[in-house]
Amino acid sequence: MAKANVFLLSIVLMASLASLSHGLVLNGLVIGTIQVRGVLRCTLTGVQNAPPISAATVFLTCGGSSTNLGQALTNPAGAFFIVARILDTALFDPSTCIVRVRLPVATCSVFPPDGVVSATTSLVSVVQTNLGNIANFVTGPFISL
Repeated sequence: MAKANVFLLSIVLMASLASLSHGLVLNGLVIGTIQVRGVLRCTLTGVQNAPPISAATVFLTCGGSSTNLGQALTNPAGAFFIVARILDTALFDPSTCIVRVRLPVATCSVFPPDGVVSATTSLVSVVQTNLGNIANFVTGPFISL
C-alpha cells in the first residue's frame, strides 16, 4: 500500500512540474488565463442602444462544440465577465470561439429562430503577471445567425 501511495505521489509531482505544450500561445506568450468581457442587449441584430439583458447565463464555446469553456451571469447592466483557466486554454481558438446565450429570458422577449444569439471574440490585450499571462478578449454585438 505504501509503495502505491509513493508511486501516485511521484506521478502527481511529475505532472505538476511538466509544462503545458498544447496550451494557447499568443505572440510567443503562453497564456494561463483567458478573460472575456461583453454586454448582452435585447436585440437580434446587434443594435447597441437596445436595453440590456440581466440575469442571463452566457457561455464561451469554441469550434462549434457544445463544450463550455466558461460561463457567467449578466448583471443589471447586461455586462458579464467570463474567466477560463489554463486547462481550458488548450481548447480555446480565438478564430472559432463565440459567446452564446439562449433567448428568450425573463428580461428580454425576443425570439431568435434557433433560440440562440451569439457574439465573436476579439483580443484586446495580453497582460504579463507573476502568476502567468492573461489574454483579455471582448465580444462583438450579439446577433442571431
